[in-house]
Amino acid sequence: MINLEGIKVISHQKYQGVGIILRVESINSESICPRCGRKSYRLHQNHRYIIKDLPLSEQQVFLEINKRQFKCDKCKKPFSEDLDFVRSRRTYTKRLAKKVIQQVLDSDIHSVAKKGIVTT
Repeated sequence: MINLEGIKVISHQKYQGVGIILRVESINSESICPRCGRKSYRLHQNHRYIIKDLPLSEQQVFLEINKRQFKCDKCKKPFSEDLDFVRSRRTYTKRLAKKVIQQVLDSDIHSVAKKGIVTT
């Protein structure tokens, strides 16, 4: 449905005036520690995030994802799993950013904002 590698859709809901919210999660049960490179299966915490994605049939799409925090058995430090489709500390997908950039290059920011993808 959303074509993001390593992610599965758990549920979806359409909200009037907002768009579609897809509740998604990673299919991986582990993550790699950024400090030592060791695989960790030990879940430390869960954090839910809302990330804006590409529109679907002219509807805004938001991904509600549980970004898990793991604890490394070697380092004894917690770390957040890396999500390939969104940059760190961003609230939008990489592919949405790419589309916005392309549309701005093809027209202007005000035209893109009228489509509801960005705000000015």
